[in-house]
Amino acid sequence: MARKYKSRVNVDKLDAKIELQKEALEKAKAKYEAEKDALAELIKMRNEIRKEELMNAVINSERSYEEILAFVQGKEV
Repeated sequence: MARKYKSRVNVDKLDAKIELQKEALEKAKAKYEAEKDALAELIKMRNEIRKEELMNAVINSERSYEEILAFVQGKEV
């Protein structure tokens, strides 16, 4: 009978450890998702800046739209 009691204590300890590990995993998942969202936002901001810089370069260029488009597409005018 002592063996069952000892075994039960070990199972209870393991259950407690399992619950703690589940909580740690949930926190890690939440942190991962937050970091992933922050990265996506930074990439979006960078892309917007690049798009704006490109548009300004096109607007301020002395080249025609057709010349710029041909250059971008790798065609000769």
